[in-house]
Amino acid sequence: MEPVCLPQGLKHVWAKSTEEKVEKKTLVWHTWEVLERISELAKLHPCLSNDLNQPHFWHILFWGTFLHDWGKSARGFQNMLRGNADNWKYRHEVLSLAFVDWVSEGLHKEEKFLLSATIVTHHKDFPDLLPYLEATDMESDPLRHMLEELNFQDRVALYEWISECGQAWIKTLGMHVYGVSLPVLPCLESALKMLTPHHIRFHLDLIDQQLNQWDEILPPVNQIRAGVMLRGFLLQGDHMASAGCLSLPHPIHDPQIVTSSLHLPISRLYGHQQKASQSNGHVLLFAPTGSGKTEAALMWGAFQRAPRIFYTLPYQASMNAMYNRLTAIFPGKVGLLHGRSTLSFYHRLMEKGYSPRESKRLAFFLNNYSALAYYPVRVFSPYQMLKVSFQLKGFEGLLSDFYKSAFIFDEIHAYEPKRLAMIFETLRYLVQQYGVRVMVMSATLPHPIRNQLKEILGNLNYITADDFIYNRFCRHRLFLRNGDMLDNDNLSAIHAQVREGKQVLVVCNTVSRAQQVWEWLKAYVPKEIPLYLLHSRYRGCDRVRKEQQILHATGLQVTTPKRPLIVVATQVVEVSLNLDLDVLFTDPAPMEALLQRFGRVNRFGNRPPAPVIVFRSINNEFSRVYSPLEQITQTLSIFEQALQKERYTSLVLNEIWLLEWLDSVYQGSVLEAWQENYQTSASEFREGFIETLRPFQSNTRLSHQFERLFNGTEVLPEAFYDEYCLLKESERTLEADSMLVPISWSLYEMLCKKNVILPPTENIPAVIRIPYDEERGLIIHSSVNYDDE
Repeated sequence: MEPVCLPQGLKHVWAKSTEEKVEKKTLVWHTWEVLERISELAKLHPCLSNDLNQPHFWHILFWGTFLHDWGKSARGFQNMLRGNADNWKYRHEVLSLAFVDWVSEGLHKEEKFLLSATIVTHHKDFPDLLPYLEATDMESDPLRHMLEELNFQDRVALYEWISECGQAWIKTLGMHVYGVSLPVLPCLESALKMLTPHHIRFHLDLIDQQLNQWDEILPPVNQIRAGVMLRGFLLQGDHMASAGCLSLPHPIHDPQIVTSSLHLPISRLYGHQQKASQSNGHVLLFAPTGSGKTEAALMWGAFQRAPRIFYTLPYQASMNAMYNRLTAIFPGKVGLLHGRSTLSFYHRLMEKGYSPRESKRLAFFLNNYSALAYYPVRVFSPYQMLKVSFQLKGFEGLLSDFYKSAFIFDEIHAYEPKRLAMIFETLRYLVQQYGVRVMVMSATLPHPIRNQLKEILGNLNYITADDFIYNRFCRHRLFLRNGDMLDNDNLSAIHAQVREGKQVLVVCNTVSRAQQVWEWLKAYVPKEIPLYLLHSRYRGCDRVRKEQQILHATGLQVTTPKRPLIVVATQVVEVSLNLDLDVLFTDPAPMEALLQRFGRVNRFGNRPPAPVIVFRSINNEFSRVYSPLEQITQTLSIFEQALQKERYTSLVLNEIWLLEWLDSVYQGSVLEAWQENYQTSASEFREGFIETLRPFQSNTRLSHQFERLFNGTEVLPEAFYDEYCLLKESERTLEADSMLVPISWSLYEMLCKKNVILPPTENIPAVIRIPYDEERGLIIHSSVNYDDE
């Protein structure tokens, strides 16, 4: 859409530098494109003014957007855009404040504050702009020098832009429907007299006073939300226009889109899927793995008629897989965002035959779009959501994008109590203040997590698959086996299963144990039988290769006849890969971890119940992964009691029992430890993070803590140093990151003390002087006496 009215005398004023110097890079065209995106956001949120109790919300945002880049008219800024100067030492958004009084007639003090703050913080946080508020003598006053760079003709042309085109732009964009009107302009002579340092400093002082007041007295919720949404929407609109985004894709508002895309007739839906597709509000869904929970969740999300659907998962591999799955259902409407999403896009494009240069360009393009408020469906981790609570720069853009959206949480059990408390407290804030609706789905979820969800969400609809589904999904036969997995007799039992032609999964609790099992089997298993090892300490490129090999051999889409093989893995296999093997051998672990491991064999129950063998021996080193160890001992005790009750050496598991069993684990000391960790973290997080959240400024103190929130960091094996540097300097620069190996922070710190890690520099990550093997991964000597998954 093009404006029906274009101002005269401003074609020479650019908003963006461009090699082509085309007209649409002018200030006028950029402003129009941002306002187009703002008008689309208004259509997504037609009731927002009433929700915020801010009748002039869209009026303030429209005119804030209209003026936000006017400071770019300054001569020095234009010279910089044209390459005639290296930089401009002032902030153009501060200069834009000079024009606020042209459009603020009829606004009260709080609304003028919101208008000014929205304009001046669309790039920088307000505290970064405080030097412009400091009193200086006339000669050195930066505001005076900035204003001197606005020539008379441009000042008049800017005024006429509003007076001659403002009403036409409002109508063309349909913003009159949302209460936007042409302000009562001062006469031209008066308007030009308002362009003074005093007027700019007045608005800076107004913002400063209000933010200081908010620090002293807890502000009303509506003021906080209005500021968040104003800055957030301007950030969204500005970034989307700068990225060249065209019209936003329509949101997903019809469950039939899901069923039609999957060729799934309504008559064939399970009962829990039908209920989910017609449930409004928060939902907790319980159903066995393989019974269509994802489809149920997507139908629920569509039924909410939400502006956005966010699908959250804990691990990059599962996010990548879900992105592929959802893209097939909603082509052109799905984004992916995680720490390595650009690299994920790059690999997908390379697989499709694009050149490295084109893959790199498109990967950055797709990742940028995913980070913007563009796609109506997005796959990301809860850590992206936590950027709001940690108040990272630009968090208002995220928070405004979350407004009244639908959040689907999958695999929420993967988080330990402290991180879960952060996620749930953020969720509480989003639900109470920003109207978010939530679905949490799981095969099993222990009662302390269910209770916290009920307390946070209030009105919570429970949907459970019926007994017919649970009885149909009797997929596993449980065995308990004496001794430790590393005992020769037990390793021989694993070997015997593959000799019988089975596809065997072996899951160990630590990397070193998995490496030991793999090395023993490698010595005895015939070379023609594939033997895979998978854990967390691989280079990204090696892990991707291994996961693809395993999926091609054992995944759900395999149609060729099964051939014997062995996959030895750590906990990474629990949620990152959709596998369907024949038999499982596993270290003892907490109930929910074991249930996830069970789900990697006989996934859909298309075969007789598959043997899942759990070893009884508990090694003290397991406490580094699972604490307290009582989780494991109670789990084994429940299994023992079930076997004794039936007087069998094995037991076919009916999944309807599993929730009761899981609840039984969370009793006594296990429950007390969980609740103490959770409640302490939740209380500290509420007070230190959620209750300090204010718009127009990020919190650098908290942002430093965000980096430590993740489980670990990445290091470069010394053997690949040269290859890393060559990749960084080539058109395949994205592939350099795939040379890095993730390790936990605690292991990183321990290895630093051992002097085997060289600290990172500006261009090179931390380098680790430890052997690395493409098959075994990072090989940490046992003398380090530390392990993780």
